[in-house]
Amino acid sequence: MPRMSLDMVVLRLNEERLELLLETRDRPPFAQCWQLPALRIDETRDRDLDAARHRLLAEWGLGHCYSEQVCTLGNLERDPRGWSTTLVYLCLVEPEVEVVRGCWQPLSALPGLSLAFDHINLIAKGLERLRIKSRYSTLPLQLLGPEFTLSEVQRAFEIVLQTPMNTAAFRKRIHRADILVDTGRKRTGKQRPAILYRLESPCCVMFDQVMHGAEA
Repeated sequence: MPRMSLDMVVLRLNEERLELLLETRDRPPFAQCWQLPALRIDETRDRDLDAARHRLLAEWGLGHCYSEQVCTLGNLERDPRGWSTTLVYLCLVEPEVEVVRGCWQPLSALPGLSLAFDHINLIAKGLERLRIKSRYSTLPLQLLGPEFTLSEVQRAFEIVLQTPMNTAAFRKRIHRADILVDTGRKRTGKQRPAILYRLESPCCVMFDQVMHGAEA
């Protein structure tokens, strides 16, 4: 019987770098290789795909994190046991989220890791979705904590898109999206105090124009 599973590309922004949640596989095939958070769909427990997604998020301690479906992949080659199909999801979490399984690996470490199945391809699909959608939406805000400064917002976009932004144009774009709420507090430090904002809604909002790097 063909296997049907969910695989989730879970990312966080930590110390100005993107990190990926992985765990070591404890059984063959691909024993001792790294794998993404995943589960096999259980017809007796999962009434629909949304239920399976919530079960996967709960098993990893990611119940309240942002997630969206990226694609569906299926073929005879991805699993040596036979034909299998997976629904690939992207999940973005706050820096301080406490997961109950796995460990975080910087994206820069991926070339040196042995990954199970076709998970390197699934990771590429998730990253592609994040980077493309970040050009026309507020998606990177899901990587920030409950409160943040405008500088932190801009830096999140720059890290995801791998390009600098024009500060004035970027802030105009963010304010025009009308999604940030001034908390009335400020973050103090070595530089001048900066206003702390929060998201008015956890939803991802579309911009009225696509961003193009430094042109914003």
